[in-house]
Amino acid sequence: MRILKISTLALACVIGGLALSQAQAEPPAPPKAPGAWINRMCSPDAKGDKFAAFMERRVQRFATILQLTDTQKASLKDIMDARAKERADFKASICASKPDLANFPDRLAFREKMLQHRLDVVKAETPKLLAFYNSLDAKQKGAFDAMRGGMLMHMRERMMGRGHGGMRGPGMMGGPGMMGGPGGMGGPDQE
Repeated sequence: MRILKISTLALACVIGGLALSQAQAEPPAPPKAPGAWINRMCSPDAKGDKFAAFMERRVQRFATILQLTDTQKASLKDIMDARAKERADFKASICASKPDLANFPDRLAFREKMLQHRLDVVKAETPKLLAFYNSLDAKQKGAFDAMRGGMLMHMRERMMGRGHGGMRGPGMMGGPGMMGGPGGMGGPDQE
């Protein structure tokens, strides 16, 4: 019995050593340039059409699951249209200025600017979001809350399942960041 345990342990060490040697043999992926996501976002073949289609499917899914009335659908569409306009305005401002992210202080300043912009958007959206939520009946609110909880769980799983933490955009060290490049967290532009 003891010989079997020792043999099993030795075999596990050999397999682990082979896996480690193969992992060391593969060269690491070259780091992306700090502003690479900006260049992708501003390129003519950016995924804006795919994102618009993704958001339309999302709105239809919400409407179906929540069994929204026509008034509620109009309110949700208003929110989504405002978000689409904000995304387009953000993209235009970033593409027009193309910030230099070559050094750490510039990345920090740009990150602060992005976070401030996101905070301003959240503050502007909050009244519309609350009005929409308050227009839901108790059954719809329960479904909405369950859906949002599931989406948050899915986001956490996606972020933790990625080699870089799943966070996109200009990180402080020039790598992946927290808020997610052009599409924020989730969405079709996340790789």
